Amino acid sequence: MDNSEQSGSSVRDDWRNRIAGAIGVAVCAGLSLLALNLADVHMFPVGLLVYAAAIVVGIFLGRFVGSRFFPKPPDG
Repeated sequence: MDNSEQSGSSVRDDWRNRIAGAIGVAVCAGLSLLALNLADVHMFPVGLLVYAAAIVVGIFLGRFVGSRFFPKPPDG
């Protein structure tokens, strides 16, 4: 292993998917807050569960979209 190659260098190439996941979280969380406000849901447990579910969905949806927009290059 020379100086330019570090262990775990594939993690550096994953930054686009991480950014896409963060954007997915921001979009889903914002939409859930808007939906909760429009539906007039002010109950603490329900709103918190919907918001948490939106964050989880945003993580997976953002990663999925990021992997489609930025595929990993083939090895070889």
